Amino acid sequence: MAALDMLRSVADFQQIQSQSSSRAHPLLLLRYRRNGLERTRYGISTGRRVGSAVVRNGIRRRLRSILHVLDSDVERGFDILLVARPAAATVKQSELDAVLRQLLKRSSLLSSDHAQGNAEGRP
Repeated sequence: MAALDMLRSVADFQQIQSQSSSRAHPLLLLRYRRNGLERTRYGISTGRRVGSAVVRNGIRRRLRSILHVLDSDVERGFDILLVARPAAATVKQSELDAVLRQLLKRSSLLSSDHAQGNAEGRP
């Protein structure tokens, strides 16, 4: 499995915060913008309101594992920032997966086969 291309610099995070479109859900906020590259880069933000460091790291780990599965079906050429909200700390992995798929689909960043959680693309 290839590593995800992650946003790391403060400048990248500031740029996506100020110049992006967004889609919201009570568990996650998704911000996205074109990056002019041939690859999609991801950022995950978990503020202190979400919980302790252990809780925040767990959420980031779960979101990264979902992104690994979805990455090949996400539109190329975007910076995507996921902002975890406090309620994300208490839900199951499957619910986070469904919410992320829904947000990506509403943003037209994910193919329709995978929006329903159908990894093989079968009806």
